[in-house]
Amino acid sequence: MGYLICNKCKKYYELQPGETTEDFDLDCICGGKLEFNKDVNILKGDKDNISIIEFSKKDLDLIKKLRSYRSDETIIKTLKVENEVLKEKNNEIKDDFVNLNKELIDREELINQIRELKQENKNLKGKLVQNAEKYKFVVTSSDSVNTVYGEIRNSLAEAQNEVLVCSPWITYLVNEFKGFPQGVKLKIITNFRKEDVKRGITDIDKLRALQDLGAEIRYNNNLHAKIVFIDGKTAIISSANLTKRGLSVNYEAGAVIKDLEKVQEAVKFFNGVWKESKILTPELIRKYV
Repeated sequence: MGYLICNKCKKYYELQPGETTEDFDLDCICGGKLEFNKDVNILKGDKDNISIIEFSKKDLDLIKKLRSYRSDETIIKTLKVENEVLKEKNNEIKDDFVNLNKELIDREELINQIRELKQENKNLKGKLVQNAEKYKFVVTSSDSVNTVYGEIRNSLAEAQNEVLVCSPWITYLVNEFKGFPQGVKLKIITNFRKEDVKRGITDIDKLRALQDLGAEIRYNNNLHAKIVFIDGKTAIISSANLTKRGLSVNYEAGAVIKDLEKVQEAVKFFNGVWKESKILTPELIRKYV
């Protein structure tokens, strides 16, 4: 069969039928190596080995267990090292995940900010368009397109509830106040002086015609403002009196305001002047004729 002989301690083991060197761990417990030899008698000629000890099956099993233990210990050490490496890698992955999550959150916040800015920009553009519609510059000149007279005429045609007028002199407009829907109130504040009547800058016939249309007329000789209000939503404020020269000859300028808050502020001004003004009665008009 043959023998397994340690090259260090000289112990040996005789292979049994069916056994081969592949069935054994070839490391001896003394630290030597087990070598195969067909004849154990070679040990008898070795003078350095007085006693020759034979390995038992138990010894070889112990060798195998020791070898297995050493192998397991090596594996455990390797696993510990690998585990530490994996822990380190895991921490790196966690950090990367946290950073990635933060980047995603930051990116989402940035996207939301961009969306908000786009919406604000859209709203701002809308407000600019609305403001452009709320305020319009008008003039009276030979080549003007948006005229004071044109805006007054067009706005009066849209009146539904109330028209308020203040102008020191009114000698031109009358027909423009005709045709209001039933129930539209017309209030007018103007100047009324005997000398103005004589000079022709106050037209009594026009005032009577307006009264016939149902207008409430009051006079205040301190009035200098020229404003026409339509339904409390539109105010036409200009330098033009409601006279032919003011609406078609002179160089006049003004603005059409459709900002409800600003229009209401101007209406308060009108109402204040209205309370301080005196009623223009038919008897007073006849007195100045």
